Amino acid sequence: MEQHSHSKRVNIDLEEAYDIIEKSNLVIFKWTLSQDIPTDFVSDNISIFGYKPEDFYNGPLADYWQFVHEDDRERVKRELYSARMNETRSYKNQYRVVCSDGNVRWVEEWVIHEYTPEGVLSHEKGILRDITDAHEIAIKLMESESRYKELFDNASALIFTFNSNGNLTSCNKTFKETFVIDENSQVLQLDDLFSETTLSRFRRQSFFEACLDNIDDRLELEMKNLKGELLFIEMRNRVIFNSGEMVEIQSVANDITDKKRAEETVKFLMEHDAMTGLYNRVYFDRKLDEYAKAGHKNLAIIIGDVNGLKMINDAFGHKSGDALLQEISKVFLSVFDEETDIIARLSGDEFAILTLKKNIDILIDRVNVKCKEQRVFPFPMDISLGYAIQKNKSQSIDSLFREADHQMYRKKLRESKRIKSMMIQSLQNQLSETSLETFEHCHRMKNTAEQIGVMLNLSEALMEELELTILMHDIGMVSISSEILEKTEPLTDEDRKAIRKHSEIGYHLLISSPNLAGVGEYVLSHHENYDGTGYPQGLKGMEIPLVSRIVAVADGYDAMTTDRPYRTAISHNEAIKDILGQSGKKYDPSVVHAFIKYYETENEKIKEERLNEK
Repeated sequence: MEQHSHSKRVNIDLEEAYDIIEKSNLVIFKWTLSQDIPTDFVSDNISIFGYKPEDFYNGPLADYWQFVHEDDRERVKRELYSARMNETRSYKNQYRVVCSDGNVRWVEEWVIHEYTPEGVLSHEKGILRDITDAHEIAIKLMESESRYKELFDNASALIFTFNSNGNLTSCNKTFKETFVIDENSQVLQLDDLFSETTLSRFRRQSFFEACLDNIDDRLELEMKNLKGELLFIEMRNRVIFNSGEMVEIQSVANDITDKKRAEETVKFLMEHDAMTGLYNRVYFDRKLDEYAKAGHKNLAIIIGDVNGLKMINDAFGHKSGDALLQEISKVFLSVFDEETDIIARLSGDEFAILTLKKNIDILIDRVNVKCKEQRVFPFPMDISLGYAIQKNKSQSIDSLFREADHQMYRKKLRESKRIKSMMIQSLQNQLSETSLETFEHCHRMKNTAEQIGVMLNLSEALMEELELTILMHDIGMVSISSEILEKTEPLTDEDRKAIRKHSEIGYHLLISSPNLAGVGEYVLSHHENYDGTGYPQGLKGMEIPLVSRIVAVADGYDAMTTDRPYRTAISHNEAIKDILGQSGKKYDPSVVHAFIKYYETENEKIKEERLNEK
């Protein structure tokens, strides 16, 4: 009963609150991001502007911007989009709106952005307050000769005055805070707060004169505070007269530094690749058209394609692949350093350069040398480059681009095997450097597997593939963190999941090299179990390649009889017993039989040798 009474009281309170809002000059809005129905809700007291809520749902104001005065429309849009981009939770704004009778009113808008649990902007809620009277009063105060000290000092805007000599005659608290001016600061002239760009801008005409020439316009200015940090302000100026004589200019300004930086960021991202900082495809195509129209002589287009990026992403992760692209970008910037050189990242691993430089062969050689000299990565940094030079104006830019592209692909095809072999070798070296045990592990496995192969009468070709598979079976381990590989305590489930990925990673690395594609299939399956409980595909019985089944036994035996950081080795006899116990489950019975037969034969040989010695 008490809960029901409380709920009823809350509902009454809400109704009273809404009634208060309805009788005030506050209008509540809720906007969606949909183009079809952008306004989701508007309170009934929109009538203070002569409209009904339906006008905003499906009437003439379904496009909300028609409600905003056309002179303020672009500014309000920019500030809204900037707030969205910066993920601002709430912000205030002031602008003019047009009433149904054509009258113009000023409103203050407070907008709140609502996000989904995933962080996606879903709705915008706003409160509009009619501030026309307050705005008109503010304008009258600004135009008044009387300076109200409290308003002057506590205004959120930067308010300051200066004379024709550029002397700063007064400034409010906000101005001082913005420019880090304290009691000990000796700032007498605006020149002390102008950036080099602004000083150069007003070298021929004084700043005072420039303000007089633009007295009715907003003036945007680059300045600096006393710490040397760049600031951008937007000013509106008025002339102050004394006894009919023009003595000062009073400026009311807003700090628009954040807005300018946001605009510059947007502009940068529109023209640049975010990861490398080079130009993007859109900008490159635009410059291509400009160069074509300009008819530059000896214009060269260079196309480059990074070699082995997929292998690097598979083996070391995308962060390493991204770092590689960034290093290659630095190499390009160091070689093609003229202002007219346009370097762009066209796609994932493809780059393009527009240059008017000559001796392109020499420049490409310089790029290749710098790539080879790098010691940042445990793998080679390599890129295939092709180019074409416009010999006459009749040759189209498109054909020039295609020629450079074809030359690059011809080089890539010619060098493909070498590059991939070099990458595999580099990965093997990295694995050996990471763990000496890997080399010794492979050597022991090779001896065991070869003897199993002999017992199974494998062909010479299959024996070669078996040997290669043993050399490569752990190549995917290069992507596993050393923290896991060197752990002295038992591995966690997460550790095991990470290690299990190495067979798939090894597979992806090896199939990219034609001469190792078959070996890749064996590497992929060397952790499959005979009864189908293995990984990564859950293959069973004869579905598992024979080479993989042999490697599984050799690998299992060596793992059990070798010390690990987290456990000690077991004896040969214990390992044999375990393998026999896993026959038909983890291991192929025929391979286990060949394995046991080999050791029985060896034992017989040892006994016979000992009898002969006696």
